[in-house]
Amino acid sequence: MDKSDAFRVLASADRQYLFYELIERDGASTVETLSQQVAGRRHRTTPGNVTNAEIDRTRVRLAHIHLPKFLEQNIVDVDWADGSIAFTEDADIDLLLEAAAELEQWPPEPQREPLLVSRS
Repeated sequence: MDKSDAFRVLASADRQYLFYELIERDGASTVETLSQQVAGRRHRTTPGNVTNAEIDRTRVRLAHIHLPKFLEQNIVDVDWADGSIAFTEDADIDLLLEAAAELEQWPPEPQREPLLVSRS
């Protein structure tokens, strides 16, 4: 992975949250735990206050969009049978952290909800 790849991996706020949460958990967690944590950050609340529907939507995004990007770059291994996720031995965590340090805000702050504009 080169620096451009690292920036592409971190281009999504959800992938930034996922990466940050894995770092906070010493590189290993579960799909369920990460879904709840990322949902909490995404909805600007504590993980305990997110709804099951929000967690389910986050789990789907992680499984179908964000984890495949991490897998493609050999950042994580996922055991879909037990839901475990861990950084690979070959994961270039330092390169990802260098790229993250160049982002406007790291660690990522919870995402702000977009303002709805009324069309009259």
